[in-house]
Amino acid sequence: MAFKLVKGPSEAIHMHCAASSSITEGSVVVFDVSAGAAVFKVILATSALLGVNVAGVALKTPAAGDTTVPVIPIHLGQVWEYDCTSNTATANLGKLNDLTDSLTVANSNTNSTAATAFVRNIETVGAASDKKMRG
Repeated sequence: MAFKLVKGPSEAIHMHCAASSSITEGSVVVFDVSAGAAVFKVILATSALLGVNVAGVALKTPAAGDTTVPVIPIHLGQVWEYDCTSNTATANLGKLNDLTDSLTVANSNTNSTAATAFVRNIETVGAASDKKMRG
């Protein structure tokens, strides 16, 4: 599963991406801030990219030649459902976590102080072995 909006503003905006990008529906995308990057171009998020660069979640997988992708910007007040790396536990609630990759949160029982952390867990979904949370 990918990131899925459960509650909050859902209006998407089109953002520039590479014509052969690996962006998929439901993946977290970030602004490409690498040297020489096109202004406002988005790429897949990784565990190493800064949380402040998060643009949002891709609404669909762009076709091979597409140079834009619809993205739902992440706002305060939204609730997203997402997969986690580990089994979930109530000890994960309220914790700030990083991404494992563009589709998965590295859930933990401790707050991440890294600049890459931007997901705060607020609710477990299903059984612990389902590895799903909301935040």
